Amino acid sequence: MEEQEKTCGTCKHFCRHYTRRGRNQYIPIGVGHCINPRLRDKLFDTPACQRYAKGREADLD
Repeated sequence: MEEQEKTCGTCKHFCRHYTRRGRNQYIPIGVGHCINPRLRDKLFDTPACQRYAKGREADLD
């Protein structure tokens, strides 16, 4: 089993931002924010902090 890299994008506290493309299509972008304990802007591939908690797998397309 492969060890997943600890980045903001793989943390359960990371809330990813999307951009709207067309009427009903949303595209994920490489930024978001952390919700633990307050809002902080983060990039998807920023190294994880000490509050890291494994979340669901996410891919940056």
